[in-house]
Amino acid sequence: MKNSDIQNLVISIESSIDFIESHLDSADKTIAFILKKHGVRSLEKASIHTLQDLFNELYAIEADLG
Repeated sequence: MKNSDIQNLVISIESSIDFIESHLDSADKTIAFILKKHGVRSLEKASIHTLQDLFNELYAIEADLG
């Protein structure tokens, strides 16, 4: 996967996090749990597979809220 694809994925994850934070009172705990579950401390240092898994989970939450 290209570096630009990874950056787009990081941007998508950040957008999902922003959406969740604006629609869910317990967003901080939920997001922290998901990041910890996937072992993510920094999106920029996470593997592409981890980023894809993280995005899929966050996007599912976003879809449920939207």
